[in-house]
Amino acid sequence: MTNTQNIEKVLTRMVELLRFGSRDDWANALENCCKEVRYNPNDTAAKILSMYGGMGSLNDIVLYKNSQPLIAENTEFDILRSDLYQICHAIS
Repeated sequence: MTNTQNIEKVLTRMVELLRFGSRDDWANALENCCKEVRYNPNDTAAKILSMYGGMGSLNDIVLYKNSQPLIAENTEFDILRSDLYQICHAIS
């Protein structure tokens, strides 16, 4: 599997988790990146990496449902977030 395919796979699952946790704003942003990465992997990887810094960044996301944190989903999301960072860092 190529880096681009890995990014698409990770982003797709992250989008699913974000939608489940009612974080449609972030889901939409990552879904757009998923669509772009196939055509412009270097720029998209750099765009994704820029989402990791500052207040309100990708690092700050915690998934909730009915005001309760989603433990299993947050654990999976954290793993995917780390994987995505590593893959994008390898490309850029």
